[in-house]
Amino acid sequence: MIKSILQLLLLAVMSAAPLCGQTEILQQVLHSNSVKIDIERGRLYLPATFHPNAYDGWFTHTKNYHAVVWQGGGASGTSPFTTPVDDATLYRTLVKLGAVPGNNLKDEAWAERKNRSHPAPDQRVQGSPVKLLVWWPALQYILPIDSLFTDPGGQGIELRFGGNLALIEKWHSGCIVCLYSCPGGKVSNRAYSIRDYVEKKTNFEINKKTAPHSETSVVLIFSLQGN
Repeated sequence: MIKSILQLLLLAVMSAAPLCGQTEILQQVLHSNSVKIDIERGRLYLPATFHPNAYDGWFTHTKNYHAVVWQGGGASGTSPFTTPVDDATLYRTLVKLGAVPGNNLKDEAWAERKNRSHPAPDQRVQGSPVKLLVWWPALQYILPIDSLFTDPGGQGIELRFGGNLALIEKWHSGCIVCLYSCPGGKVSNRAYSIRDYVEKKTNFEINKKTAPHSETSVVLIFSLQGN
């Protein structure tokens, strides 16, 4: 057990990125209510709040499913990260950064999730690959988002810009980043499908070894793979 914990911590440190002159912009975004785009660096900075106990509730049909949600969205109470920036704004800002939405997932991927004969829940999100990092004031490094989650299934987090702008008005979830290939998320995880969620191929939990233990203001940093 001790060995595995040390390996997790070592992996997080090895995956971390130095601040590299970003301290000023990180501090600005931390105390703001709006997204900031840095075209030159190819990055998008999003203010957010981390909720360490978001996955502890039992009365939800999307348990351990969301990662980042607009605080005004219907799914905000079940997400470890909430932000004052709405999902439509995040979508438009990623497009400005050069991201291309996949838009391959349809409503049926969720609506037919319990129908074994329907192919939609097996589909995986397409679109521009997205890298997501997180920072808060106690950190000297920027951490990859997957270091804050445990994933028993072992497939990890492989983010894509799914898009799905048309479903915002239908679902009202506010979902910005989903841990599965979900038509509701602007960005979601190609490594796991909705079918995987239904069949419990994994169960994401907060990694208490790396994540803050109390509610914390953070900055989420999005970039396209290669930037």
